[in-house]
Amino acid sequence: MAEAATDATDDGADERAARPRSRRAKRLSIPTRIFVAFALVIAAFAAVAITSVVQHARTAELLRLLNDGYLPLALRLGLAKAHQEGYWRQVERSADSSPQAVRLLSAARQLRPSTQRQLDHYLERAERLAATSGDALSLPPVRAALESVRSNLEETDDEYDTLFAALEAGDDAAASQAIESLRRQELAIGRAYLDAYNHIQDRTEAIGALAAERERQAAITLGLLVVMALLVGVIATFWSQRLLSPLPALQSRVAAVAEGDLSPGSVEPRRDDELGRLAEDFEAMVGALAARDERLRELRRMQAQIVESLRAAIVVVSGGGEVRTVNPSASAVLGLTADAAGQPLSETDLPERLPVLAEAVADVRETSQPMVLHEARLLNAEGKERFVDVLVAPFAAEAGSVLVVADDVTDALHTKARLIQTERLAAIGRMAAHVTHEVRNPLSSIGLNVEMLGDEVAEDGEARALLEAIQKEIDRLGGLTDEYLRLARLPAPALEVDDVGDALASVLSFVRREMDAAGVELEVSREGPLPPVAFDEAQLRQALLNLLRNAREAQARDPWIRVASRPDADGVRIDIEDRGEGIDEEGRARIFDLFFTTKERGSGLGLPLTQQIVAAHGGRIECEARDEGGTRFSIWLPAA
Repeated sequence: MAEAATDATDDGADERAARPRSRRAKRLSIPTRIFVAFALVIAAFAAVAITSVVQHARTAELLRLLNDGYLPLALRLGLAKAHQEGYWRQVERSADSSPQAVRLLSAARQLRPSTQRQLDHYLERAERLAATSGDALSLPPVRAALESVRSNLEETDDEYDTLFAALEAGDDAAASQAIESLRRQELAIGRAYLDAYNHIQDRTEAIGALAAERERQAAITLGLLVVMALLVGVIATFWSQRLLSPLPALQSRVAAVAEGDLSPGSVEPRRDDELGRLAEDFEAMVGALAARDERLRELRRMQAQIVESLRAAIVVVSGGGEVRTVNPSASAVLGLTADAAGQPLSETDLPERLPVLAEAVADVRETSQPMVLHEARLLNAEGKERFVDVLVAPFAAEAGSVLVVADDVTDALHTKARLIQTERLAAIGRMAAHVTHEVRNPLSSIGLNVEMLGDEVAEDGEARALLEAIQKEIDRLGGLTDEYLRLARLPAPALEVDDVGDALASVLSFVRREMDAAGVELEVSREGPLPPVAFDEAQLRQALLNLLRNAREAQARDPWIRVASRPDADGVRIDIEDRGEGIDEEGRARIFDLFFTTKERGSGLGLPLTQQIVAAHGGRIECEARDEGGTRFSIWLPAA
């Protein structure tokens, strides 16, 4: 059926490809038409904006000419005209020859050049603004009037000198004659000020009327342009809506397909354009999706059969922490049944029984890199310890989801351990027999002969010292053979349930004097109540003494040993730390091998014996480097 659907889809695609496209190619595309429509709208509103700015600029120039040019100049001309009238009255009052009137007239005369300079300043500013606004021809009459005033003022200088001389001499007749002579020039100055003032006033009124007329014309123009722009916008919007009107039907079809409806359907286009072709291509795509989904369903059925038949446990955890998928083997390997699907992983008991899993899942989500947990400790539903190899990897089906694949390797580890233990014990047995036969008996004979020689030599002398040295070496070799035999003949532990903390305290009390004599700072800590443990006190005591003495011998300066005990993972953990030179990574990997030692005169049997004792108790021992320097040995013993 999938092949038939695919063939039908391919035939439809070929048929559509064979259709003539000459008429379609001549039409503008929908985006181009919509772009043109809205470009016209933008152009219309741009014309409105440009016209508004131009009209505003022209009006602003006129208003600036009025406010900064004509009005200040008119104000100054009005003040100058008023001052001129007051000045002439002061000239007429000076005829009484009073000293106060003469002084006032002289002071007023000194101010007239300053008034002229101010008028020239305001006139020049008005001329600059008028030139910018196109009204430069309005100010020449004002300039001519001010030039006339300046000319008359220059002509009156000699007359005023004559007037002041007559007033000082008390010659009233001469003073009256000088005043009559000045009357004509002063009246001409007043008329010039009045003409300039009236001209500026008239021009100000004309400019105000022109500005009002321009504002009215600008309002009419802008109104027409706004109406045209709105009309263009309405037409463009209607045209765009008409072009896009098939989209709702196409959207409904897309929503139905998104919900899983891949049944054949059709979307009738309004016209032969991009939307019509899109509808046809979309239906072709839906047909291809339906065929692909059928193939995917078949593949999922095959995958489900493969996953269900796997011996390894497979669990998929979503990005939100929920269990998505659990295969049948997960129940036997991880104790996670199919009922856990849909529940948060944290609410199941798996994180408690496999503590490293939660941290591994978080690390994989953060780094997006797969992680492998070798021989992870797992407590099954019955509380028995198992070991699993776990692969935690990102799962591409969902962001943040994680795939967990676990395989039970407990039996394989036990088999491997038994084989190693059997081979090791066989090797130790052969070695012990060989040592016993080849070394122990000759050593006994040599020791006996040395004792007999000791009876023959003097108490003092070099011969006695040599015999004592030989006897010490014989005793050392005898102790070494005893260690070999003890390792080979270690009996099964006689387990008794007790508080391992009390046994540890007894060992520390026993070695404290030895540690004090060696200058060792012994630090002891115990966290909380320790669960009861089944152990052989004599064997455990021997293992702890080995570790404590190794820690003491590993430190040359400021020796320090820390012994800590605490509950840990359904058991008890005992840490013995030192801050000596430490052991490199290669040495830590071989530290529990037979005959491997880092000491100059070590036998390489103490730590293997310790490991054998811990393993016989169902525990484990680890060696790791301290961050602060030195070495840490950790013993874990299961709770009873």
